[in-house]
Amino acid sequence: MIPGKFNVVTDGQWGSCGKGLVATALADRHRPEIISTTNMANAGHTAVNENGEAFIAKAIPSGAALNKWREDYNPIIFLGSSCAFHLDCLLEEIEICNVRDQLFIHERAGIITNAHRVAEGDITSGTKHIGSTMQGCGTFLADKVMRRKDLKLARDYSGLERYMTSSFVGRLDEETRRNMQGKSTAIVLHKMLQLGWTILHEGSQGFSLDINHGSHYPQCTSRSTTATQNLTDMGLQTYDMGDVYIVIRPYPIRVGNVIEDGKMVGYSGDAYPGQEETTWAAVAEACGAPPEVMKGELTTVTKRLRRVFSFSDTQLEEAVIVNGATKLALNFANYIDWSCYGMNNYDDLPVKVTDFIRKCEDIAQIPVTVVGTGPQNNHVCFI
Repeated sequence: MIPGKFNVVTDGQWGSCGKGLVATALADRHRPEIISTTNMANAGHTAVNENGEAFIAKAIPSGAALNKWREDYNPIIFLGSSCAFHLDCLLEEIEICNVRDQLFIHERAGIITNAHRVAEGDITSGTKHIGSTMQGCGTFLADKVMRRKDLKLARDYSGLERYMTSSFVGRLDEETRRNMQGKSTAIVLHKMLQLGWTILHEGSQGFSLDINHGSHYPQCTSRSTTATQNLTDMGLQTYDMGDVYIVIRPYPIRVGNVIEDGKMVGYSGDAYPGQEETTWAAVAEACGAPPEVMKGELTTVTKRLRRVFSFSDTQLEEAVIVNGATKLALNFANYIDWSCYGMNNYDDLPVKVTDFIRKCEDIAQIPVTVVGTGPQNNHVCFI
């Protein structure tokens, strides 16, 4: 992580690569002054501490949990302009992580209403046919683009006034406040970087779901998910970009298809050329996992069984090039060889895992610097 810069953790596949684990572990290790996100309600990121306590973030960064898990680390939390969240979820996460005094929100971040959710679930006019999470994100974005008269942004909710930039700046120390008072959110962030503060940004969803550059349209998300788009959404300069971590997993997943009354009414999309859909039982057998792994993973938001695929060299190469990646984070290394589950020392990793790491480095031409071996914040090897 580069000090004084905007460092990004983004997903190199179709999402659910474990950005929550990687971002939280990086924040715990490097202690950046600011943790940010431009998440929307269609993505849930999970952080689990060494005691097994889990925090699922759908509005604020998963790394915000460190504010309650670590007495010596109280980062500033920022939600960018392209965030969109359910208000009750946001307020609940603020209380869980106790970040009322450290959080500020871009005035044009969005509030997703129940009406947005209902509209996306409509079988004829919604997004069910593409296997969407149907959380109302696309409908909200459509309303924002159309500039609907009745659409409310974060700035329009009285309960969020204390989190707007101007209010947040007023809570800073006098010297810092004097430098930022009356400035726009983008200028405030820029001045924070000028002070030498570091930003760690937790990207949302997966590169292969990007509406413009992802693998398959229309089976994609409703916006761009690249690292450079994250930078743009924060109002920062290209000069401000630091490290870009691409998080991958050995068996990429797609959200499950939508099945109703035994009939598939929503298909979540195809794979890359040469990539094959497999089963969780086959994954478990190949890595020597315990029987419960054969049941597979459920998505954080929809609770549908995830579809699982073989690894794609092309998918990795594309993600690295388009995102301008500088480092790789391999998560779910235990799905290569279950004997490494929970390890946090790179030298102890089995040969099957280190061979896979070398393969990824050969394809990407950048180093693997983080290896996740389990769900907890201490199940990580730093290289």
